[in-house]
Amino acid sequence: MIIRRREFTRPVRKKKAVAYCRVSTTEQEESYETQYAVYKRMIENNPDLEFAGIYSDLGKSGTSSEHRDGFKHMIRDAEKRKIEVIYVKSISRFARNVGDCQRYVDKLRELGVVVIFERENIRTDDPTSNFALALIGAVSQDESHSISKNVSMGYHERFSRGVFNLGNNRILGYDTKDGKLVPNGDAWIVKEIFDRFISGESITGIATAMNAKGARTIRGKDFTNTAVKYILKNETYAGDKLLQKQTPVDYITHKPDPNEYAPSYYLKDDHEAVISRDVWEEAQKRLEERETAYRNGDTAIGTAHHALYKKIYCGECGAFFSRRTFKKRDGTHYKSWICSERQNGKNGNGCKCRSIREETLIEEINGKFGWEEFKEELVLEKIDRVVIYPDRISILVKPET
Repeated sequence: MIIRRREFTRPVRKKKAVAYCRVSTTEQEESYETQYAVYKRMIENNPDLEFAGIYSDLGKSGTSSEHRDGFKHMIRDAEKRKIEVIYVKSISRFARNVGDCQRYVDKLRELGVVVIFERENIRTDDPTSNFALALIGAVSQDESHSISKNVSMGYHERFSRGVFNLGNNRILGYDTKDGKLVPNGDAWIVKEIFDRFISGESITGIATAMNAKGARTIRGKDFTNTAVKYILKNETYAGDKLLQKQTPVDYITHKPDPNEYAPSYYLKDDHEAVISRDVWEEAQKRLEERETAYRNGDTAIGTAHHALYKKIYCGECGAFFSRRTFKKRDGTHYKSWICSERQNGKNGNGCKCRSIREETLIEEINGKFGWEEFKEELVLEKIDRVVIYPDRISILVKPET
């Protein structure tokens, strides 16, 4: 009997390979297109590899993976076993942070993924790769530190000469022309915000009023309390400029570094002001009063310049009433006074005392004293306090002196 043996050849499974490309903001976008084409052709021409895609980040920092969406997407796909080989141009494109570099290499190695760094000729499936990665990664991190320091020194040198830029004119009420700030058509918004504030209007009321007038922030959005306060604290509108306001950030964490010293530079009368110096100083004085009141636990800090401020008490719980602005269905607004504890909701003491419209309150006061109109100087002189009960209003007069 003749036995014929048949030979079988097991087909070699191709490994799924990808490339990771990161192009910095200083490079041309064509560089990414070039990298894409080169890696795609290289992988497709390798008989042992199967092209599985290109992951990329344009203009992203290499010191951290936190904001690199393409990089994070690649790691997630590796966890799903969609990737077996990753090509990267260099270690600096993978990460300039030594900790990140080693952590992700170790993670990928555990998943059975090989990372190939072309420039350094390093493969992570080589047992000696860890030492080389640590050494070269440290050099790359030091390079990032050096670049960060050079950029910071450049800022300080320009600031010391009074040279700065606004980053595409991102400040409400100003344009930049020939290197100088010039008020534009939105300057009226800034002026009205300051005028309302020094006249005693609350920040919440100002935001509501400006939105009703159709005013918008630099981003085209409605005004909020935060947006109003930012304008009131911005020295630019008085014609000055404070450079290096914030502590420099750490080049790895990108968070303020408390150990890093950076001098600030204050340029007075640097450009045309939108508001007068007197208005600016009055606004800063009132802001300081608000902050002091807030630190002291005062819940009515938004109404310090109204004649009835700290004169209206809740007859139910004894708390101060605060002044609020409300909107009617027809879009108009009105002022009302409400117990600060009721206003605090679940964070308050549970008081349910009624609110009262300012026009009703003024009618009661004028009626008690026989006044034809509400006069703040007479309120300050005559009224000791006003107590709001659920069913009545009690106006207590100061004793005669």
